Amino acid sequence: MKKLIPLFASFLFLSSLAQQKQDILNYIDRYKQAAIDEMVRSKVPASITLAQGILESGAGTSTLSCSTNNHFGIKCKDEWTGGKYYYDDDKPQECFRVYNDVRESFADHSDFLLTRPRYAPLFQLPLTSYKYWAYGLKEAGYATNPKYAQLVIGYIEDYKLYELDKTGVAMIEEKEKPIKQPEVAEPMTAHVSSKVVVTDAKNKEQHKQIITEIKNAENGRQEFVVNGIRAVKATANEDPFKIAFEFNIDFSLIMSYNDMTTGDRFKEGEYVFLQSKKARGAESTYIAQTGESMHDISQKTGVKMRELYVKNAMKMNDQVYAGETVNLQEKRGAPPQTMTYYEYLKTQNKTSETQNNIQLNTGEYQVQQSDTLYSIAKKFNTSVEQLKEINKLETAEVKPGQTLVVSK
Repeated sequence: MKKLIPLFASFLFLSSLAQQKQDILNYIDRYKQAAIDEMVRSKVPASITLAQGILESGAGTSTLSCSTNNHFGIKCKDEWTGGKYYYDDDKPQECFRVYNDVRESFADHSDFLLTRPRYAPLFQLPLTSYKYWAYGLKEAGYATNPKYAQLVIGYIEDYKLYELDKTGVAMIEEKEKPIKQPEVAEPMTAHVSSKVVVTDAKNKEQHKQIITEIKNAENGRQEFVVNGIRAVKATANEDPFKIAFEFNIDFSLIMSYNDMTTGDRFKEGEYVFLQSKKARGAESTYIAQTGESMHDISQKTGVKMRELYVKNAMKMNDQVYAGETVNLQEKRGAPPQTMTYYEYLKTQNKTSETQNNIQLNTGEYQVQQSDTLYSIAKKFNTSVEQLKEINKLETAEVKPGQTLVVSK
């Protein structure tokens, strides 16, 4: 009988290992696409995201992940306005973020890394350098476990998660593939001229942007090269689908190149980029003009909107006040003076028929096709719980066309 006890214990141990491995395989199968999507959006390697998720959440089986959908152990921090869950971790009863679903956790993990200056050096690394990313996360203080980097690398190599990075890189390259410039041959009436475009007479020196204008006789549109990127100017309320069709570019790429969401239209005279914007601007800084949003600045300077937020240490969706300096090249330690997105809209002298489907007189917002309650909460710097409470919602489900109160 004594010999059977060790054998039984060994059987239980092996069974436990087999179950753990199956849990990990199930986790990878369930969330690998979410990790790849986040890699394309945020440039965080999919292998790193998945390996951290496996480690931090016990492949989705830990008490914390099951109770909160928090798969990355992200704590509340001062800026968190969502649901909170108190749990013993490094210290007793620490505050952890609560999400409506796991995808929100994946998205917030990317945004968490993007918006913390201490992680900024990681985004200078090659996307396939998962070992450097793992050690960089540990050095930047993501976790206190001294073996954190080795554990992350172990999961990546044991389950060949680096293969997902190859898929993500291929998708990014396709998305940012340069578009061949239109060939203009003699005797076509093509003319190229260089000129300085200024945004405000009072700030000519600060705002100069060298723009190359190309008069394309093929379709009659004026084309431009802004910050080295091919662009055209939009007509009032122009549909991005129309431009995608006209230039034979995938609609989703036009939306991505111009930081747009479903239902957005272009403004009169706005640059429409036909290639991916850059991480740095032609000039070092830009002075925000009256009424300009961060999206407007991004479209004027040819700098990706995400990069503008990271370089200026700003919370996503916050807007700068007119006259504030916005960095286009180097990162700053503290943000400029900012306002919330809702406060920005109130400054635009709009009535109930405003842009972005928000009625400023009542503080209401009309849900769009691509919206979730989480994305709406982030846009207006509130929480899902707060939106559910003021709108008397029993669940986090919202439907296109539904009207929500976003500010009392």
